[in-house]
Amino acid sequence: MFQWLSDNKDWITTLTNIGTLLVWLFYAQLLYSGYRRQRRPRVLINRGVGGEGLDSPCLICNMSEEAVYVYFILVILETSEESIHVPVTDCEVDAMGDNTSALSARTRQGPVESGKYLELLSYRLLLERAARVGGIELKNSKPVNTDIELKAIEFHVVCIYGSDDDAFGAVRRFELTENDAGELTLTPESIDTTHRTSRRYKQQVRQWLKRYAT
Repeated sequence: MFQWLSDNKDWITTLTNIGTLLVWLFYAQLLYSGYRRQRRPRVLINRGVGGEGLDSPCLICNMSEEAVYVYFILVILETSEESIHVPVTDCEVDAMGDNTSALSARTRQGPVESGKYLELLSYRLLLERAARVGGIELKNSKPVNTDIELKAIEFHVVCIYGSDDDAFGAVRRFELTENDAGELTLTPESIDTTHRTSRRYKQQVRQWLKRYAT
């Protein structure tokens, strides 16, 4: 046995070195994967109080390891006739309250620390604002004109994460349907918020900024 090891020590040493290298590569991959998970931004768009339906506040939650900077927020109301795009980065006059001097009372743009959230208006108020911009008259959050159908409401939250130079979009879509009582309800299309970082999406964001943020 010892003679065989002595005779083959060269290639045994080579195999041992290769095995050690593979083990180190495996652990390096694990460390890198963990680092990427920590560095990956995670922003959730959700309902604050799900049982309140349309009256639930819309929350933008930062579940990332570092702060995210909310740069631009867009709501898209999809109807049977058109899609209505409404920026909601700036607060409405009737939502500011008495203290309009504070920057936080005038805009939703700014940093959101890790584990914190940014509260928008209720889904009902956001829906009504979008409908008002589109010239749709509502009664009990439903169009007075029965030829118009509200299909969905989609949120686009454009953020910058930590020291990253590139922005990303947190997107979530909610279908608008009527329940048995004839009331309008929200149904999320997906369980989680999707993140968009493609070049095409960034070009779309630049177009929105030119149109709505000037």
